[in-house]
Amino acid sequence: MLAQVSIYEVWQSVDPTTPNKAVWVCPHDYVPKEGRKMADQVQTAYPRKNWSSFMLFDNSECRILTPDYVNTATGLQLHRFEWLKDEQIGKLPLEWNWLSGEYAPNLKAKVIHYTLGGPWLAKYRHGDHAEGWLAEYRDMTGQDFWPSGRYGTRA
Repeated sequence: MLAQVSIYEVWQSVDPTTPNKAVWVCPHDYVPKEGRKMADQVQTAYPRKNWSSFMLFDNSECRILTPDYVNTATGLQLHRFEWLKDEQIGKLPLEWNWLSGEYAPNLKAKVIHYTLGGPWLAKYRHGDHAEGWLAEYRDMTGQDFWPSGRYGTRA
């Protein structure tokens, strides 16, 4: 994921005084287009897919998430928020968890989620939103992630 704004700005997207919200998420209505995802892993479709990939918690409303519960619940129980009632799930704008390669490119996206794979993988080197990730890498390290000529050039 790549945050393109200060993560602190997410607080401006929620009303923290809203009662009984345990978590705020980007409620994607998402069905994967491909059968494989990042690192050639099987892509599983399920309700609330990718909702858990960006969350804002109200810890006082999440007391059920004890170490015992988290360690014994299935991944799908956790990812589908089966530990909550629907009304306990708040909504964030999708710009906070923009699914690169699944949605059209969005210059206003606040957080880019490279759900299929990111520009550190040759297949996605020139994919949607790659420039931002590569620029951030260059700013942090002082070097290009892809040395000139490696894995070809953009067609």
